[in-house]
Amino acid sequence: MTIASPGLSSLGDVEAPPEAVPAGDLRAASRWFEASCAWASVMLPLGFTLVRVSSVAAWRGDVAVVRSLGMMPVGLEGALSSVLCQLTSLLPVGGRHLRVGLLSAVALAVAARIIYALARRLLASCGASPRLGPALALAAALLTTLSVTWQLEGTIGGGATLAAALGLGALLVRPDRQRVDFRIWLGFGGLVALALAESHVAGASAFVALAVQAVVLRDLPERRATLFAALGFVVVLAVCLVPLLVRPYAARAGVQVATGVVETSIAGIDASTVRLSALAAWRGDMGWISLGLAGFGAVVGVLRERSRWLVAPLVTLVLADVLLPAQLGSAFAADPLMALRLMALGAVAILMALGVHTGVMALSHARIPLARPAAALIGLFTFALVLMASERAAHVADRRGQLAAEAWTDHALGRLPYGSVLLVRSPAAAWRLLAARVVRGERPDILIVPIGMLDRGSVARELLRAEPGLAPLLRDVAVSGSPGEYALSSLSDLRPLYVELDPSWGARLVDHLMPESFWLSFAPTAMGRSDRSAALARSRRAFAEVRELASRPGAEDDATLAMLQVRAREQLVALAALNDKEEVRRLTADLRELDPQDPLVLRMEKQLSTHKRRRLDVSHLLGQR
Repeated sequence: MTIASPGLSSLGDVEAPPEAVPAGDLRAASRWFEASCAWASVMLPLGFTLVRVSSVAAWRGDVAVVRSLGMMPVGLEGALSSVLCQLTSLLPVGGRHLRVGLLSAVALAVAARIIYALARRLLASCGASPRLGPALALAAALLTTLSVTWQLEGTIGGGATLAAALGLGALLVRPDRQRVDFRIWLGFGGLVALALAESHVAGASAFVALAVQAVVLRDLPERRATLFAALGFVVVLAVCLVPLLVRPYAARAGVQVATGVVETSIAGIDASTVRLSALAAWRGDMGWISLGLAGFGAVVGVLRERSRWLVAPLVTLVLADVLLPAQLGSAFAADPLMALRLMALGAVAILMALGVHTGVMALSHARIPLARPAAALIGLFTFALVLMASERAAHVADRRGQLAAEAWTDHALGRLPYGSVLLVRSPAAAWRLLAARVVRGERPDILIVPIGMLDRGSVARELLRAEPGLAPLLRDVAVSGSPGEYALSSLSDLRPLYVELDPSWGARLVDHLMPESFWLSFAPTAMGRSDRSAALARSRRAFAEVRELASRPGAEDDATLAMLQVRAREQLVALAALNDKEEVRRLTADLRELDPQDPLVLRMEKQLSTHKRRRLDVSHLLGQR
């Protein structure tokens, strides 16, 4: 006996005649096909993601690295990922950056399996489809996890894939009212707490979606079940908070930046970028037709009583994404709502699978010409989208060749003299240097002073213990927000001092500056133009090397290019204040290669052509202290 293969003619689940295929063989083939789709929903996303995981440093993952590998409490999130990263760091595979990234890749694969299960359950409620249902559920899982947004999060340490997997998992395992074993409710409450401890957005989104589902079902749990769920939630959340409470009392606690620091604080003074909502990302990757199919699936699912309870939480996630629009953010930090964006993308993919399923089933039973070929083409269109999404992500999310962040770190730290003090205003640069120290123990002799964190936790106390000469600087920062000339000069007498330009500085402080590789050296006395020539030549060579790595085709690193632009602008402003026109002209040419439309570039070029006998004017960029 032959069994109809799941090819073009079987997408509408058109069964062979009963006399041709025994029922037992057909059921066995269906079970085999469904099991194969279930395994493929895990293995394909895992395989594609593992080969793209970053094995070197990346700006986006610095906070997660410091939090998980350095065991530094940063905010009130990332509780589960910190523990799991400690476990993955024990694996004898690659470097520590790769091991941390493996957690995001595995979480992405788990999320793919959860999306497959959710889609399979929804499609099964809409009618028996032993071949179409598993195929479309697999397509939904692959469309979601092989998309650019998911791959960008799954190929880097500290991505939001774990939080999204926990949130979607809570939707999958929600117990019904008939569950009498209250241990299930206890574990369910603990799962929601884990999602909340990993990401507040993921936990809150899952809770709202579950509440909407309970209202639609009119299936509110019994009082005892609610109490057990609340107990599990409180216990697990309390366990997740224990490290935050105990860590400061450890014998070698190190610098504690306190729970008030969150990843969004990285935005600071650094370059901004446009963030996309889930619907905007889907429209850009998949197009309007697939989004229309998802809308059609949502309408069908809401109108059908037997599928309404499954569609309601998915529609809730999409609406939450719409009601929380994307905003400008830093190029060095993730969207704080990224967990919700990922969950909403999964919801859109499942709703699209429902829309395709409804259309294919209707056409398969329609008595119109070319109905079945049309049904087959609709099904194939779904898998064509999978291939298109995977192909696009292969060019955008492959991080194996992105070495620019490591090169920037090597130049920023490796060229500094022994025992230097580094005053860092940029939050992204501070986290990058802290991550390099946590992962590789790089340059422990250098004292890193993050200006923006001095008022948090024990940062100021630990720095003062390491260098008592920081007392005037810490006092100035506490009083006025930035150090003065006496504090900087006295500190530079004790140690080599490197700083980032503060816009509030006036001409007297700028006279002490000399551009180095990505920093400005602060001398105890004012420097002359001849003293800066050699340092500027070294700085431009380092700038060119990192720029070349960051702009290589197929390995573009927008974050490193943004940091180079920030550093080049600082040095350009400092040299313009010193009226060093020749070096300003060279730096302007370097900055033009990064962004020809940079307002500072256009302003400097205009002044260089018109102010041939006058000083360059940067009074709008520097203060007059």
